[in-house]
Amino acid sequence: MSQEKIERWDAVKGNDAPQDKLSVFLDSTTDVYAILQLRRTDETAMERFESLNALHRQGKEPEFDHYEVVYVAPLMPYKDRNMLLEGLYEKFNIDHPADFRGHSLSVSDIVALKANGMVSFHYVDSIGFQELPAFMKPENYLHDDTAKTQPENYLKNAEMAMEDDYGMIDGIINNGKAPQAEESEKKSVLEQLKNTNDHDIPKKTARTPTERNLE
Repeated sequence: MSQEKIERWDAVKGNDAPQDKLSVFLDSTTDVYAILQLRRTDETAMERFESLNALHRQGKEPEFDHYEVVYVAPLMPYKDRNMLLEGLYEKFNIDHPADFRGHSLSVSDIVALKANGMVSFHYVDSIGFQELPAFMKPENYLHDDTAKTQPENYLKNAEMAMEDDYGMIDGIINNGKAPQAEESEKKSVLEQLKNTNDHDIPKKTARTPTERNLE
């Protein structure tokens, strides 16, 4: 890792601005995760600690600009994404990292994963997590001078980071997989379902009001 990268990473471990943490997350060449929490503004007052269904009843969706990145850390190898997310939920409720400055992970927070170059966002819901495939738009990647001076290249890199199928690189993020790939994946999923026993399926637990308000 270059000295510049080390310095940027060390800076994020301190009290740097959330925008710097976002840059480290997006620009990382290794697997990382980030914790996003709602900014404390009047605009987000009715969104904090609300389930996704409650947010939809208000006619809203989670908005990228309403959040700030409060923590970034290396992502260890994992096999099951749901188990990873539940493990992070437990970690950020009962065993906070010493340098974590946010509140305990709660409903309405978002866990961002960057694994194998692919970025995904997961809403902490009242039960389990809900993936947000449309949470981050191309313009949200324009966070540094490189993006502003070379927007076409930067947006292409953004799309490559989030697109399901490199054959669908066309200026629209996350088109989904090509039809042939989708058909192959469906068959693969069906085979997995046939071979899965009930006891292999992880159980989701409801978030309690107490968990919401842990600080």
